[in-house]
Amino acid sequence: MMKKMKNLKFFKLFLWLCSAVILAALIFCGAAGIKWYRVSKSGEQVTIVSAPAIRAGEDGVQLGEKFAVTAEFRLPWGVNPSLLTAEPADGSQLCAEPKFILKNICWGYTLWSGDVELQSYAEGEIRDGRMNASFSNNQNLSMKIPAFKSNPVPVDSSDLAVASRIDRKASVPYLLYTVIALAVLAVIALAVFLIRKHRRALNMRALTPWELAVNAIHLLIGRVRGGNVPLETSVAELTDIVREYMERRFHLRAGRQTTAEFLGDLERGGGSISESQRDFLKEFLSAADMVKFARLPADRALFENAAEKAERLVTETIPAEENKKEQKP
Repeated sequence: MMKKMKNLKFFKLFLWLCSAVILAALIFCGAAGIKWYRVSKSGEQVTIVSAPAIRAGEDGVQLGEKFAVTAEFRLPWGVNPSLLTAEPADGSQLCAEPKFILKNICWGYTLWSGDVELQSYAEGEIRDGRMNASFSNNQNLSMKIPAFKSNPVPVDSSDLAVASRIDRKASVPYLLYTVIALAVLAVIALAVFLIRKHRRALNMRALTPWELAVNAIHLLIGRVRGGNVPLETSVAELTDIVREYMERRFHLRAGRQTTAEFLGDLERGGGSISESQRDFLKEFLSAADMVKFARLPADRALFENAAEKAERLVTETIPAEENKKEQKP
């Protein structure tokens, strides 16, 4: 029984302590809320605790090194920082965006620092610049960034002594080797190009008259079947192909003669062709003249038959020695 009473007593004490803490917290929050309300309605302004000051190393601001400019502000509750800008003087430049940093929260106000990171790029005296701070209560503060001296970077005399002993001629061989290597590569590239060009020229040979004629006949047949050439024009083109082949193959003047003159040469033994081949040429050229000059209609069957016989004429008049070359593996 005594143990239960003791535990109950400790439990009540614990409840009293919790209640006291909660009550104290409520009182503090209420007091803080009232204080915040009074301060925010009082129209209290932002004040500058410390003007912009330069923070650099022991040797001061060194040429090319970054350093900071810091100012501190006291802001009443209800006022927040809005924007911080900086206008560095000639000889210095911004390295990062200026920014506000919260330092402390006190009763009725907060402490903020405005940090600007600068870098000097010129030696000597650098004039003062400007730091501008804006706050949520529409208050703007413009402060002077103090002038400073930008010191040259110190150079160790021992480094200069070592540098003075460097033999600049030592870099000449590397340049010479580079030039020689580039020249060798250029010669190799030129040799490869000439060899490939020579091989290409060896592989290329002039087509024979019969190869040219057969290719031209096949091309013409394809164009006719594709509907790209009218039948009347196709017959004329086929005639020109045959005439050009006869001129090249048998050294005749087929392209410069009329059909009658050309057929007369064939009757007198011009060209080493058989009797059936002469008959075909006579019939073919006469029919072509009728289509070209007498305007007789040409049909597809007539053209196909003529093209087939023309190709046969070409293949049958290939020299015997050429046929033997083609038959060899």
